[in-house]
Amino acid sequence: MALIDDVIWEAGPEAVAKEIERIQAEMLAKKLPMAERIELNPDTGKFRAIPIPVENPTTLSALLSQIDDALEDCLGGHNGLAERSGTVKKLNRVLTKYKDDPQNAELTLTRVAGSLRSQLHDSRDLPDNEDNLALLNAVEEGVRGIRAYHPEVAKNREQLAQQAIHALTPEDKELLQQALPVLAEISEPELADDFGTDIPELINDALLPHPGGAPPLPGADATTRVFSRVSKMAIATGKGAKIFDSKEIKTLRLAHLGYTALELFYSLVQIGLRILGVL
Repeated sequence: MALIDDVIWEAGPEAVAKEIERIQAEMLAKKLPMAERIELNPDTGKFRAIPIPVENPTTLSALLSQIDDALEDCLGGHNGLAERSGTVKKLNRVLTKYKDDPQNAELTLTRVAGSLRSQLHDSRDLPDNEDNLALLNAVEEGVRGIRAYHPEVAKNREQLAQQAIHALTPEDKELLQQALPVLAEISEPELADDFGTDIPELINDALLPHPGGAPPLPGADATTRVFSRVSKMAIATGKGAKIFDSKEIKTLRLAHLGYTALELFYSLVQIGLRILGVL
């Protein structure tokens, strides 16, 4: 409330409500920082993500090559990893889509490292043989290397590590599912593809049983990407960015209870702030 200017208070309750939503979007963007910019492409009228490049691209390329080699060794033997497993899919995404995107590479590799450690040392789903241990080591080296050569990613990881992610409610999952086609429609293909991967993962991961008996929670990588991006989309749209307004968008808005894109963004911001324990 203290952040709201007197001019806005004098403009009435509707102006105050809009300003509160804008401030909340900025809060969420700061809670989930990413080394990328979300901007509207003036040529297409759609959103895109522009990664902030790594300071030493040669080193990053070498780290990813080590992961690629280690993954090839694992898949070439009887090591328990399958081409269609979630771990392999995530690694392939890093090696292709995120090879020039240090922030998303670090987010995904951090999660893969945790999953591999659990499968090797806790659940024993994977044998702790030479190939699997070499893959885990290569992934962890990749994480450390990206953080070392990209200070902003390291800073973001430190801040993210302090966040406690809470469970999604059934209503949250339903809204995320409803939001997916809208977000895909107003995003350029690469960003739309990320939403198409991350939102189902957010929804489905929260439904899977957790071996330790703890409440199942969405992964930090998908959480960070989705809610960091929608908060920045909300900020840009609130500042007057004109989103491409096709017939498909209008139809989708009707399907989503008549939300405009900005109203949808602010509803998603509320979910992000709730699962971070801010609201």
